Order: sequence, then structure tokens, then C-alpha cells
Amino acid sequence: MSVDAADPGRGDVGGITAAASLRASRARTLRTAHDQVTAAIAEASPEVWTGQSREAFIVGATALAAELSTLAGQADAEASALSTYAQGVQSIKDEQARLELRRADATADLALYKRQKRTADIEATTDMAIGASTDAQERSATYADWIAQSEADLAAVDAAWQNLVSDREAVNRACVAALTAGDVQGALAPSRLRGANTGDALLERLSATDLAVLARTDPDLAAKLMSADPVKVRDWWAGLGEGERTVLIQAMPSIIGNLEGVAYSDRDTANRMWLTQQITQIEDDIDAGRFGATASSYGGAGGYQNEAAVAEMLERLRGLKGIQNALAPGRQLISLTGGSPPLAAIAIGNMDTAQNVTYAVPGMGSSAEGMGDWVESARNVSAAQGLMAPGQTHAVVAWIGYEAPPVGPFGVLGTDFAREGAPHLGTALRGFEATRPDAQLNVLAHSYGTTTASIALTEPGVHVDSFVSIGSAGLTPSIDEASDLHADQVFAGQANDVWAIDPAPGDKWAWFGRAFSDHPVNPVGDDFGAKTFGVDTGKGGTSVTDHGVSTPDGTGYLDPGTESLRNVALATTGRGDEVTPRLDHEPTLFQQAIINASQSGY
Repeated sequence: MSVDAADPGRGDVGGITAAASLRASRARTLRTAHDQVTAAIAEASPEVWTGQSREAFIVGATALAAELSTLAGQADAEASALSTYAQGVQSIKDEQARLELRRADATADLALYKRQKRTADIEATTDMAIGASTDAQERSATYADWIAQSEADLAAVDAAWQNLVSDREAVNRACVAALTAGDVQGALAPSRLRGANTGDALLERLSATDLAVLARTDPDLAAKLMSADPVKVRDWWAGLGEGERTVLIQAMPSIIGNLEGVAYSDRDTANRMWLTQQITQIEDDIDAGRFGATASSYGGAGGYQNEAAVAEMLERLRGLKGIQNALAPGRQLISLTGGSPPLAAIAIGNMDTAQNVTYAVPGMGSSAEGMGDWVESARNVSAAQGLMAPGQTHAVVAWIGYEAPPVGPFGVLGTDFAREGAPHLGTALRGFEATRPDAQLNVLAHSYGTTTASIALTEPGVHVDSFVSIGSAGLTPSIDEASDLHADQVFAGQANDVWAIDPAPGDKWAWFGRAFSDHPVNPVGDDFGAKTFGVDTGKGGTSVTDHGVSTPDGTGYLDPGTESLRNVALATTGRGDEVTPRLDHEPTLFQQAIINASQSGY
């Protein structure tokens, strides 16, 4: 808002005043609407209306009332800012008119005194030439004094004019500041956002409505909020009203659904909403990618315009559908990503109230598309824990929060997938411990999942009550003792290691992962120091005969009725001293034949 130095009072005061009146009227309308909604909430008493429809109305109406109150406050603030500006501009105009009058009078006086002085000077010169004696010289001196006074008056007017220009600039600045203050612009106000570069600062300075507005305008909001201290997030979320939480869930479900410290039930609500949104969007994008009369084949007429892009969308859609199909009553979708492949975590049980929580981390080949299988294994663990500790409430998280290596010898032999996924698990564990410090926290990992989980358990701030490894593909050399892990107790179970071509029952893949990889440490080794347990001793349940967690014949590490599942349940419910001891395996017939052949020189 620049100032015209020649006309500092320039501006339509009437128009500014009318704009202020319009905003004041809008504020009154909004407050009336707020009062009507509030009255409707009060009238919807449980005596006259019950059930889920009433609860949904109360939640929605409460959120609307909060929004109306905020908007009314903003309109009032705008009206006040504009009214003050109109008064300031009018004051400038009035002072400008007085200065213009002073300047005109001083200019006219100066011109008159200069003419009169010239006349007096001529008379004085003539009188001196003829020897006459007049008062011309005295009059000339008087006019000179008056000229000096008029010039001084004009200089004073000029100085006052410059001050008036400065005053208008100040009035303009004050108006801009008022119109960009938090009361008017909410989350968009520079004064509110200045210095709010962290999640903690945003939560401290902004209201729920502010954040909802900012979610539509700041692409970096998610990253900022994810940096917030989970403890502060927990307290902030608990301090919000139900309506405010609803506003935030609806405005930014992808953020709330993955923000550590938010109640897990609310994260579930947000993530389910975002999951539906993602599926709908991808299906629309796939339809938009088709061309021609049919889509019966890829490429050519009737195929896809962009095969690669649509193929990626289809892969992502299968992952999201896998997550959706794995959801059921009593399960919570506590994390979800928007990338490709999608990643997620589904809890069996109530994460907000469970006394005992176990994060289950899968290994090679796991993905969101097969989420249902890992959720079923998590359900088996939860059921077994209920049998081993019936006095506790349990929740087991089927955590596919990292991109696992695909089936095959290449990715699984390195640590890249594990090192990239471990920080995500670490974040989840720190978030849970901050949110639920009263609960027992465990980590159960299988195969390459033990590689990933063990790295996470060495991160600062991560601590669990127990870590259970089954069918481990090996840990990194830097983790060669159980004491390297931030866990009060470390357990490990391993079925008999057998080659893939060995007809004997046993785990045909775990040993391969340890023997030829960058993660050779065996957690059931004597030097490691874990408490080992049996999985194929024939005591306490069916013996494990495969590397998988679930097999068609029910002999996987986490199949119901197995010795392995029983011991996992005992280890994660505080009864680790009751696990069956591990069996020292004798060589299989195939292995003995190999040994004999090597010893005989063949």
C-alpha cells in the first residue's frame, strides 16, 4: 500500500467504512448461525434422541459450531481493522486540508509582500535620487521581515506535510498488520506462523481450525508435524474437544492417521478414511488412463495410454485392497502410507487400552497385498497370548511398515531394506512408549524381519520389554550380543536348519540368509546370549517343519497349536521362564551322508 506524497489523504473513506460494515454484518450472521447450531445441540438430548445417528449429529454439529465461531471472530477482526483504517485515513484527510489552507495563505502572503517590497524599494531609490525624505526604506525592511516569516510558514507546512506522509504510511502499515494478524487470517497469518518451523511450535500456536486451513495450503505441514514430540502430541490431542478432533481428521486424515501421540482409535478412523480416498482416486486415475472402446488388452487400440503408469497404479491398488480386505471389527489401521508400494500396520485389539502390545515384523516377500496373511498370524499370536495370560488385555500389530526384500537370494542377503525400514519401526515404538508408557511392549520378528527389528532396537530412545526372534535370517555384525539390543529380555527360536534339497523336515531358508549375507549373526547361537526356546522338540505343541509362519499342514512358526507359537506367547506375556528348551539337533540323514562323504575323501 504505497502513499502518494502529493496526496497523502487519498482514499475512499466511505468505501472502506462500507466494507467494515459489511464484515460486521457477516460476523453477526455467523454468530446467529452459531447460536442456532448450539441450541440444536442442546435440544438433541438423550431423552428425545438416542443411537449412533445422534452421536454423529453431535460430533458434526460441534465441529460446525467451532468453525462458525472462528469465522465470526475473523469477520469481527476484519471489520475492526477496516474501521480503524477508515478513521486513520479520514484524520489524514482532515489534516491535509488544514495544511493545504495554510500553504495557500502563506503562498499568497509571500507573493503580496514581495510585490510590496519591490514597490517600496523603487520608491526608496527614487527618493534618494531627488534628495527627498520618505518612509520607503522602513517599509521595505518591514516587508523583508514579513517575506521571511511567510517563507518560514511555508517551510513549516512542508515539514508538516512530510510528517503527514509518514503518518499515512504508518496508518497503512497498521492496517496491513491488522488484516494479516492471527485473528483475521488464522493459520495463514504471518505473525502466527513466524518461527513456527517445528511440529511442537505449530501445536502450541495454532488452533485445530488453523491447522485444518494450513493443511490445504502448506505442503510441508506433514513433515513438520511428524517431527513433534509424541508426548506433546498426546497431551495436545487429549486437550482437544471431540469436534476439533473431527475437524482435523476430516481435513488431514493422512497426517492424523500417522501422527505418533494421537489416540490409536482416532488414527484408525483417519486412516480408514484416507484408505478409501486413495482407492477411489486410483480407480478414477486408472479409468482416466484407458482409451478406446475396450480395455481388454494392454497396448494398442483399446489398451492403456501409459502401460507403465497404469501398471504401477494397479500394483498399488492391489496393495491398498489387501489392506482394506484385512480390516475387520476389533482391528485398527494404525498407520498407512501414500507411496508405492503402500505400507501399513493393522492392530488386533485396542491399542489405546491393551495392557500388553506386540509389534510383529515380517520378513522376505511380505507386502500390503498379502496383508491378510500376516494379520492372520498376528491374530494367532493374540489368541495364544490370551490363553497364556488370560488376566491381561492384548493387542498385536501386524506391522508391514517397511518395504521387505522380494523373494529371492539377492535383496535378502544385503541390509539395505533393513536399514531403510528400521527407522520407521523405531519411530512407531518410540511413539507407542510415549503414548502408552504403562503398557508392556514387545517386538516379535520373523526371518529378515529380525534383521530389520534388531537394527531398530539399537536406535536411541527405543526400548521394549521383550524381543522375540523366530527363524532368523541373521543380525548384523554390530549386533553380536543380546545386550546390544534395547530390550529387557531377548528370546530366540529356530527350527532345524536343513538344505532346500534335504527331504527332512525343518527350516530350509533361515540358515541360507545367515550363511551368505551381510547379517550372519545367529540369535540362537551360544555366544549371542538370548534365551532360546524349542520349536520342534515335540513338547508343548506341534513341531515346526518349515521356514514360513503359516503352512497348509499347520507346522509354521506361528500356526495354532505349535510349540513355537506357545513359546512366543509365553515370552511376550512375562512368562518367558516357562518356555520349552531348544533342542540340539542331530544331523539329518542327508546331512550325515554329506559329512560321511567329506570325511571319506569323496
